[in-house]
Amino acid sequence: MEIREQVLQAPDENWDPTFRKQVWRCESERSEMRIHQYAEYQTSVLKELQEEAHLNDCGDESTASGRKRRKKQLKFGTNVDLSDKARWHVQLTEIEKLPKFIQVACPEANLLNYVGHTILGMNTVQLYMKVPGCRTPGHQENNNFCSVNINIGPGSCEWFAVHNQYWGAIHTLCEKHKLSFLVGSWWPILEELERHKIPVYRFTQCKGDVVWINPGTVHWVQAISVCNNIAWNSGPITAHQFRMAWERYLWNKIQNVRSIVPMVHLSWNLARRVRCMDHSLVTQLKDVLESSFNHCQALLSSLKKANIPVVWHGRVKGESSPCCANCLDEVFNILFVTSQNNQYVVFCNTCAGSLRKKHTPISVLQQYSMEELEETLQQLIRPAVQDEHKPSNIIIRQDGHKSIFQ
Repeated sequence: MEIREQVLQAPDENWDPTFRKQVWRCESERSEMRIHQYAEYQTSVLKELQEEAHLNDCGDESTASGRKRRKKQLKFGTNVDLSDKARWHVQLTEIEKLPKFIQVACPEANLLNYVGHTILGMNTVQLYMKVPGCRTPGHQENNNFCSVNINIGPGSCEWFAVHNQYWGAIHTLCEKHKLSFLVGSWWPILEELERHKIPVYRFTQCKGDVVWINPGTVHWVQAISVCNNIAWNSGPITAHQFRMAWERYLWNKIQNVRSIVPMVHLSWNLARRVRCMDHSLVTQLKDVLESSFNHCQALLSSLKKANIPVVWHGRVKGESSPCCANCLDEVFNILFVTSQNNQYVVFCNTCAGSLRKKHTPISVLQQYSMEELEETLQQLIRPAVQDEHKPSNIIIRQDGHKSIFQ
């Protein structure tokens, strides 16, 4: 498991390494540990806390001893993969008892079931093992999807959350502190947020509590005591969630940050399997698919004019969606492939153009036929026109059969 080595601090404080001033930068070092070793570490910390409570020292520390305590090093066990259904069958079965809208695998309620492959921690469950003071720094979820977090216990966590409408203000503050909002590690100073009139929700998550994070919510978390949490992401099949995810997808492109969720692949898969009568969502999907279709069509046309052969490649079920090795953009359908260190590497058309200028050998592969994509697009458009004013419901298409959820 991945370990983040941090320094114990009060939840509303974040000191620099010298403990002389409060800062936004959230320091941690990465290492690794076996799960059973971390469990032993948790047990030793819990025993230490019990001894302190027995001696009545926890509530009577002086300022000096409190500062000494805050300098204590701790280990945070993160991102433990629980996707192996054979190994974690009992635990994953328990999750199926939850309401459908927060379950991991629920095609009628979760957009992330249409990615087409596994994204660890998003459409699979991950475990986080904590001791007092372990911190998850400030962030929004990948592509602004919702998230589900359940505290298994035995202790509690403290959460700080800010509504999505203030993410731009926090982004500006991150830049002020020379930190990246998207990929940096930061812990906001509450007094500074208050000065900028940014309201913060602060609450405690006890054992058994479920926390649902709405699209775009900025949040950061600290363990109050020894506890274990499981978490994953969810994407309600709504126009609002799709818009939030797509907008962040485009913003990531501008910021040269890879989108963990391949939104173009997700959109095509959604159109193939789900007929959603929400006119607003259909309109958004139609715009994305038409743009993608036209891009593929124009690209194939230009390749034909340049006498560049396109080799049919197809796509294997469960295969990860490729991204450009250079700019990190998602690459859909038309792949520009070269060999580097005996491995095949995918590029987008733009970056492949730079390679061609250097006379680097490139093969062009196609994963979907244009006829298939056109049929999918038309299937989306026709029902939308016919049923624009009918009540909302979702029809899941699987293997040619239909089932209706209302």
